[in-house]
Amino acid sequence: MREFVEQLWYEQQNAEQQTKNYTWDEEKKEWIRKENAALDDDTIAEYQAHYGEQFIKEYDQIYEKMDAELKEKTEAKIKEVEEKREKKKMKKAGQPQQQGWIDMEEKSTAVYVSGMPTDVTIEEFTEFMSKCGVIQQDPRTRRSKIKLYLDDEGNSKGDGRCCYIKMESVELALSILDGARMRDCEVKVEKAHFELKGEFDPAKKKRKLTPAQKKRFFESQNKIFEWKPDKPRNYRPLSDCTVIIKNLFTLEQMAKNAALLLDLKEEVEQSCAKYGAVKKVVVYDNNPEGVVSVAFESTEHSDLAVKMLNGRIVDGRELKCSLWDGKTKYKVQETEEEAKRRIAAWEERIQKGRQGDDDNEEEGEEEEGDSDEGEGEDEETTEEPEEKRQKSEQETDE
Repeated sequence: MREFVEQLWYEQQNAEQQTKNYTWDEEKKEWIRKENAALDDDTIAEYQAHYGEQFIKEYDQIYEKMDAELKEKTEAKIKEVEEKREKKKMKKAGQPQQQGWIDMEEKSTAVYVSGMPTDVTIEEFTEFMSKCGVIQQDPRTRRSKIKLYLDDEGNSKGDGRCCYIKMESVELALSILDGARMRDCEVKVEKAHFELKGEFDPAKKKRKLTPAQKKRFFESQNKIFEWKPDKPRNYRPLSDCTVIIKNLFTLEQMAKNAALLLDLKEEVEQSCAKYGAVKKVVVYDNNPEGVVSVAFESTEHSDLAVKMLNGRIVDGRELKCSLWDGKTKYKVQETEEEAKRRIAAWEERIQKGRQGDDDNEEEGEEEEGDSDEGEGEDEETTEEPEEKRQKSEQETDE
């Protein structure tokens, strides 16, 4: 009990000594050291324990390591920029670039396989190597980059090469397929090493892909690894919102009336608006089947339009309505001969129209002349009764 009381007394005394150098801040709710407080040995020892030389040394080592890494990255970036500048200068000056073999072993995803049966087929080899990953395709031929080495007589030597898309597939093949059995043979798998045989021949160098070709190739390659959720059972493609109407007009009607295209588009839009909101109407005026496409906002509206319009009789023709399959193209390009015939026919109609206008003007002038003569005769007839009236008045006076 006495020891316990002494311990409390010592703790209280220590707390009182600490409060001499600190003040309690009500706003911050913490002890703050006084500005003129004296530093005692205990305070200095506590500070060195937390922020002493050992602590500083550790942080110095960390900072030195970070500086070294940053310096290395900066130097590599500067070197890369300088190389690009030199290449541009050589290009502008017209100097040929240095040609030769480039060491791509670090970036290569190809493996060399040996110890296979001599009668192995390319299909069997492809199936065996596909266990560890997706085999890369050639961007030019679109064939898998996998091959069997043949002797001078064209027979398989039992070894080959396979190129994967991912580097992880190479590591997997080295750990799984190396030492595996293919039929009765033990297969050996190792990273492919390429060596220069003879002198470099620039004529055998493959043509580089354009940036657009590279982009398309990598996009199609990355699609293999994309994950897409399964489509719902009631999923319907966007093309089902478009209705195709056939036999709505004939090419003869289009040739006779130039305004039929706009009139037909307006009429179809108004009539189809009863089945739902219409987004777009396209009249394929050169299509011999008389095709018009109507795009609705939803498949419910397009289904209703097909149900109501299919089989309807218009100008003695039976309409055929169906949903668009998303592939068929109904636009028909007009040939030069058809365009010439159409232009000649319209010139003919324009001339006939002008002649008709001239004839109408002449008829109008003749009618005006006849009306003037009729007015003169009316005046004469009005004059005759006046003369008779005057004579009758004179006779009565006498």
